Amino acid sequence: MKKVQSLRNAVMVSLLAGTTVVWGGTAFAQEDLQEFALEDMVVTATRTESKMVDVPVNTTVISAEKIADRHYLDVADALKDVPGANVLDTGVGAYEKKVVLNGDERVLVLVDGKRVNIDMGTMSRASYDLNQMPDVSLIERIEVVKGHGGALYGSDAVGGVINIITKKMDHSYGKVSMGFGSHQARDAKAMYTIKEGKTGVMVAASKYKQGYHEYKDAKTEANKRWPVASTYENEKVSVKLSQELSETSNLELGYDFSKFEGVRSYSTKAKSASFSNKKTNDFYAKYDWTVNDKDQGFIQLYRNKYDYYNAGDMYETDTGFEAQQNITLSDNNRLVVGASYRKAKALNATSYTAEKSINNKAVFVSDQWEFAPSWTLDAGVRYDKHSTAGSKTTWSAGLNKKFDENSHAYFNWGQVFKAPTLDDLYYYSYYYNDKNKNTYESYGNPNLKPEKGDTWTIGYGTKIADKTSVNISYFQSKLEDAIDWDTTYSTNGSVSIARNVDKQKKNGMELSVGHELNDNWNLEASYTYIRVKNNDNGSGYVRDANYIPNMYRFGVRYHDDLWNADLFLRGGSGADKSAYVDSKYMTLDMSVVYKATKDLSFYAKGYNLFNKAYAESAGVNGGTYTYPAQGRRFIIGAEYTF
Repeated sequence: MKKVQSLRNAVMVSLLAGTTVVWGGTAFAQEDLQEFALEDMVVTATRTESKMVDVPVNTTVISAEKIADRHYLDVADALKDVPGANVLDTGVGAYEKKVVLNGDERVLVLVDGKRVNIDMGTMSRASYDLNQMPDVSLIERIEVVKGHGGALYGSDAVGGVINIITKKMDHSYGKVSMGFGSHQARDAKAMYTIKEGKTGVMVAASKYKQGYHEYKDAKTEANKRWPVASTYENEKVSVKLSQELSETSNLELGYDFSKFEGVRSYSTKAKSASFSNKKTNDFYAKYDWTVNDKDQGFIQLYRNKYDYYNAGDMYETDTGFEAQQNITLSDNNRLVVGASYRKAKALNATSYTAEKSINNKAVFVSDQWEFAPSWTLDAGVRYDKHSTAGSKTTWSAGLNKKFDENSHAYFNWGQVFKAPTLDDLYYYSYYYNDKNKNTYESYGNPNLKPEKGDTWTIGYGTKIADKTSVNISYFQSKLEDAIDWDTTYSTNGSVSIARNVDKQKKNGMELSVGHELNDNWNLEASYTYIRVKNNDNGSGYVRDANYIPNMYRFGVRYHDDLWNADLFLRGGSGADKSAYVDSKYMTLDMSVVYKATKDLSFYAKGYNLFNKAYAESAGVNGGTYTYPAQGRRFIIGAEYTF
């Protein structure tokens, strides 16, 4: 029977790999083989705890074990190991970091299910900054769902959803670490958790500092520094209190603070400096309960404040409420019902003529029904009432076929609804350059339409002979009235205006392979293909130049009781040379962790060991990159648990 099962799995993989050639692309997912097991539980995909093999969604989980073994410096560092995820880093340092899922920067980011996206500072589509995510010492796991999330989560969930789940306070322990690296890099972390009876307290703090770093010039191949300082400091503090009120209910209170200060250049050609100083102050309260020992529910309140305090008292406050109840209708049918409210308010004397605000009310229902043995249907509907974008009902449906505990095939479809941000609607900026006598202006557009469309994904995941894991998927999406910022250049400067693009198409494939050579050695490989096209005026679709369509990863890992070592090649190809100097690149990264004792470990990480000239963010200036990625750099350190 096992031989028949293995043969069936091998045939399925071969057929799907053949389909890859027909479609012109695939995507290898980089996932540690031992952590790829499809029996892993996920929450984000369906808003209720489910086995990965039971959900019709392309999902990747970064576990606490992987975070510890590879000693990620931050959330952005961890997301680089997610198949199909492209972390956009300008290389400047004191600048936002964002991630692209399924070729889309419009990604919803959650922390313990709490929305952290904002409406201010969103001219580049992304409405979050990975620099301001919780420190990795607090993170239990990161769940990444690629594809639509509109019916479950509403606006912003166009390319996918990232849910950062922090550690539970189930026992008392502490952890401290210190690292030193190239270009005056310093990384310090400390956290302590106390668990006494029904009460838990967690306190954590971290600080990362980096000095004036170098990049490799693509034209001259010389190592260069930015023309002005490119230094920054990132400080974070988190406090969390948990109180068990009864055997079936719990109250949690939390506060998260982050402060990011830096100096950067606008580009490698700019001689003037820009300050990037911002803070977050987030408060939340969550009450959760269990009914009949199996049906969970919660009520969550939050207030997030984002302060760009170097920009003329520019800030945004988000106030939100969310409630959810899971209901077991039968052994084969689970229902999720919920409601949410969010109000975003922003003020900046120079960027808005007055205080501006938007709000959104929503209700949603999702049903997970095993209508036949090994067959599951997921269906959802959400109703949003937005203060400027109007009302919208969003539908989704997914079909999952479970072959065994390690294999499944799935199909999902969903509608997309993305409301314009406050920046899209009301932003205004004016800058006059005394040197060249040019004027640079940006305007929001209060007449923007919301983005809408649909997307679907088909995929298959399996584990063959307990040695080889394979996951393959293909997606396609279509958007109408996609929001973009259009810039017109002239001899007197430039003008940027938010507008609706007529139509936008995206499609791509992912294929991931992991193979266990023996108890100590693993191989990982991934390839991702993404294609994005815009139709601006109804005359036909034209390729979007600002992305790299082919992304590659190949890695080898060694692990035993004392050592964890990873060596990874990362690269891209097919980039448009009007936006990138080179159409392709390849870099080599390294990570080594040595467990000296049960409580003490040492780590070393190296990035871009070949010291290649490349860029992840588009932009060409005079034959060189406007925003080149950093050159070769290292960091070493130690971590102690008590």
